[in-house]
Amino acid sequence: MDAILPIAMRWLHIASAVVLLGGVFYARVAIGDLAMSFKPMAYWAIGGILISGLYNFLSKSSTSLHYQVWLGIKVLLALHVFSALIVYKGKRRLLTGILISGAAILAIAAYLRWMSLPA
Repeated sequence: MDAILPIAMRWLHIASAVVLLGGVFYARVAIGDLAMSFKPMAYWAIGGILISGLYNFLSKSSTSLHYQVWLGIKVLLALHVFSALIVYKGKRRLLTGILISGAAILAIAAYLRWMSLPA
């Protein structure tokens, strides 16, 4: 029973990222524009990422300086994605930047997960 909240927060984090980047990817590749009806869902996904990400970080017992540096880079890229989505006004170039940052975030997340696994 102790694992329910951490698992739920990890699921929320991953599911929110999938919704956010999946929607942007679909908009960029398939339809060429981000539907304005997607924005409210994007805001919910951003909220889910922020809440679960903060919980996941605060629930860690200790992290190395190397881990914190990469986490800081990941957070800065995430802030770029969030701000670009908020100010989006129909420019495909902005969607491309969001996708590039999102791909970098996923790569860093995989590295951080690998780094936190027991040796």
